[in-house]
Amino acid sequence: MPEPTTQFKSVFNDQFIEFRPCGEDFELAAQRSDQMGILHNSYTKGAGRMHGMLGEIAVGKYLDGLVDHCGSSKYGYDFETNDGIKIEVKTKRSNSIPKSDYTASVEKKKSHMFENDLYVFVRAHETMTRFWLVGWVKTDSFKRRSNFIAAGGSDETGFTYRVEGYHIPISKLKKMDLLKGYLTGHG
Repeated sequence: MPEPTTQFKSVFNDQFIEFRPCGEDFELAAQRSDQMGILHNSYTKGAGRMHGMLGEIAVGKYLDGLVDHCGSSKYGYDFETNDGIKIEVKTKRSNSIPKSDYTASVEKKKSHMFENDLYVFVRAHETMTRFWLVGWVKTDSFKRRSNFIAAGGSDETGFTYRVEGYHIPISKLKKMDLLKGYLTGHG
């Protein structure tokens, strides 16, 4: 297994962190995916589970030692720090490299909405060979700064959303390298 640090590199002028999963990451993602099953509100009918689990694994490895995974036992967040900071990871599949004018999204849920303290957003290549940790935001800031768009609605770029949710441009997220400092110093 490669060292976690060799699985990560800064890309796009240090804008994002790229993660390349290894075989053990795929095995763990498959176990978690099977354990989770297909969520009742999944519009992909479970097709995105592996991408989502690998996104969580990427964030867990990136924040190694700072967080504990609890996604299999909690519905509103995936990680928690020793100080009780709850982190929800949102992974979106894509067939292209992310750009800063793309959006980071949180689907509207009937329950467990905003039970976390912050969001980390990940873009996953369809092939699951590369994942990009594109940024993070505190939940209270996300609620104030995101735009709600109903299912079938479009944003200013003309992109049409399949499900209703909250959206924020990736350019408005904090860079990933600031997250470790925040979690260790709460700054």
